[in-house]
Amino acid sequence: MEAEFEELIHSSQGMLSANEASELREFIGARQYALALEALCGILLDENKHVTPKLYSRIHGLVEVTDGVDPSVIDSLRAAVRYD
Repeated sequence: MEAEFEELIHSSQGMLSANEASELREFIGARQYALALEALCGILLDENKHVTPKLYSRIHGLVEVTDGVDPSVIDSLRAAVRYD
């Protein structure tokens, strides 16, 4: 699971600051995957980052196998997906 998150963070490097990536890694290191996903979605939404269908799909895939993620967070992210 950690490897999947790390790959997601790596592929999002242009969108995440070093501090944001560090925060996510702290959650992942503590095995708090739901918090990591919610934090990532919050960063993407709060800063109006470009959420591609591919990025959304990767995040959604992790949400599907992670317990405790607030469904409203992924719903909000889905609404923010840009197809351009």
